Amino acid sequence: MLDGGSYLSEIREEKPRTALLLEKIINGVNQLGISVGADPTGHTSPPDPPQSIQVSAGSDHVHVTLTDSAQRSRALNYFLEWSANDPAFMKPNVEHLGASRGRVMALPAKDGSGDVISYYFRGYSAYLGSEVASDKIYNGPNLNPTPVTLTGASTLNLLTSTGAGTAPTSGEVGGQGFGTDQFA
Repeated sequence: MLDGGSYLSEIREEKPRTALLLEKIINGVNQLGISVGADPTGHTSPPDPPQSIQVSAGSDHVHVTLTDSAQRSRALNYFLEWSANDPAFMKPNVEHLGASRGRVMALPAKDGSGDVISYYFRGYSAYLGSEVASDKIYNGPNLNPTPVTLTGASTLNLLTSTGAGTAPTSGEVGGQGFGTDQFA
């Protein structure tokens, strides 16, 4: 956050109207930073991760929710990642949930060859101004996520993920949300 500190005190003694104007500018910049989840003097600390993730599977849809009972800012964004047949999330598909902590998604039960797809899910949160996202939470243990299968007959050859935000477009760097760089 911006702070006029001793400089503002010195200006206030010599030019009170100028000091008042600078104080309003500083307050405005700080309020804008709070509103968008950014710190005008550097990066915002990453938020705490959500506490849990729940997945309910149907025939061709899943409903995924994140539970987050920590103190939250309106600027907090949630992300959900799913990975088909890959518990290591090497090329996860990213769903930006925004302020929502849940999403119903249509997913195919089987690939184009008719083989059942095992889906893995994880979630996290981030501020636009944080350099990194929160820690990830997984459906099941972190080192051994629990697969979810659908019971429907829908088939689709899923495309490879192209990532999200400023992460590489190869899709090989998940878990970053908006990305770690301002531009890519």
